[in-house]
Amino acid sequence: MNPFAEEMFILFAILALGAWIGHWSWRGISLGSAGVLFAALIFGHFGKSIPKEIMDFGLLLFVYAVGLAAGPSFFRTFRRRGIQFAVIALVIGGTGALVTILLAFLLDLPPALAAGLFTGALTCTPALAGTLDVLIRVMPESAALASVGYGIAYPFSMIGIVLLTQFLPRLLKRPVKVEEAAWHREKAIENPELLARQFRVTNPNCDQRTIAEVNPRRMAQVNLSRIKHDGEVVIATPETTLHLGDIVMAVGAPAELDKLTLVLGEETSERMDLNASVLSMDVEVMEEALTGMTLGQMRLWEQYNVVITRIRRQGIEVVPHRNVSLERGDGIRVVGEKSAIDAFIRRAQGSPRKAGETNMIAYLVGLLLGVLVGLISIPLGEGLSVKLGMAGGVFIVSLLIGHFGKIGPFTIYVPPAAKNLTRELGLMLFLAGAGTNAGAHLLDVLQDRGWILLLAGAAVTSLSALAGLAVMVKGYKLNLLSVMGALTASMTNPPALAAANAQSETDLPALSYASAYPAALIFKILLAQALVEVLKYFL
Repeated sequence: MNPFAEEMFILFAILALGAWIGHWSWRGISLGSAGVLFAALIFGHFGKSIPKEIMDFGLLLFVYAVGLAAGPSFFRTFRRRGIQFAVIALVIGGTGALVTILLAFLLDLPPALAAGLFTGALTCTPALAGTLDVLIRVMPESAALASVGYGIAYPFSMIGIVLLTQFLPRLLKRPVKVEEAAWHREKAIENPELLARQFRVTNPNCDQRTIAEVNPRRMAQVNLSRIKHDGEVVIATPETTLHLGDIVMAVGAPAELDKLTLVLGEETSERMDLNASVLSMDVEVMEEALTGMTLGQMRLWEQYNVVITRIRRQGIEVVPHRNVSLERGDGIRVVGEKSAIDAFIRRAQGSPRKAGETNMIAYLVGLLLGVLVGLISIPLGEGLSVKLGMAGGVFIVSLLIGHFGKIGPFTIYVPPAAKNLTRELGLMLFLAGAGTNAGAHLLDVLQDRGWILLLAGAAVTSLSALAGLAVMVKGYKLNLLSVMGALTASMTNPPALAAANAQSETDLPALSYASAYPAALIFKILLAQALVEVLKYFL
């Protein structure tokens, strides 16, 4: 068997065995994708390896998929709790640095070894790269010790945080389902679900005036969908004339609907069933030609004889108005005559074949931009500089792409199934490489340096995680799902994020991970380099 074929055989053997291990369940707890890590440790111990390029490629795919999924909600979450997540990341990184300094003094560790131990205990490869960059300039003879320290602390940190994330709901006695329900209630308050209510026109100022002339949106963010006049229900369009006694159905948030009693009149429970020729249907927008323009520019009634009454985007309902634009993947509710609805659905859904396709030009350009951003060196003065690394750069760019939905003229749409496949496959490739590397050196390093260094790395990991948990649970009183996401981000531990995601049907762990990750990455890169300077001065 040629070397390449052997590497591919080993790779897929690790993936298959790891997937099987990940499906094992004990009291409802399973490892999921993290099972690949344990399979890879076994193969690595017996001298098998995975090319580093495959591991790096897998990590890039994983963080890219996470960023694209979290991007649409990231900035809204960060605006609300950005400072909290930055503080959490700083507490975890700062605690790790202080514990490392203390252990370096107690155990008389060389500065390079201690700094490497810190980066491994917090599973931060970009921080190790920054540390090596400093060591090569100021202590080139001991630079290799940083990699040794990293190799000692990294496996325990990666595995330990994965297991901690799995057991955290039981340790804190906070069931995941209860936390999910609490988050849904919080979302309902922040982004209330749209309701449909009926109002009887009793305001004389509305009589014999069109909806455009009354313009209810001047006072309330609502959308009028149907009018009942003389027993007949018709579609509400800007040109529809209102009369005293008409029944108007409006769609909007509860607080906004309450304002319509001042504009139209009293609320009523009279039925508003549509006529047989008029339908109300939900449709997913997949045709790219319909995206980008505002509803006002699209002139839906004039062109298609339909009215959009609701838009559902990234789990949030949006009230349609002339300045709102449609995005690919939006779920919309359309009202109109059957023939018009059928024609609009064919237009909105486009080609069934294209509905499941990804725009590969935009997708790959996003990856390219992310790699370039990660390679940029940011000078900090006095010879110090910071690089986000390829994974960090790709993650930042993917958040921006996920938020804006496009790169220049290119609109990017990745179907949910493609995102899930990319995320899971990328993570498994990364774990296969990381596990074989750790398994190959772990016992040798322990025999050479002694178990005391493993315990030192475990202490840095454990105390850092405990400090972060204390701030999140006791201080900020965060939702458990946010705690898991922020913890895994502050430890820069993608496998632990996968373990958190596997326990919840919500995207809250990924959102919290995305909010805390940038600050955690930058803090640890800076702290690792500062550790070298501090320990070199005192030791």
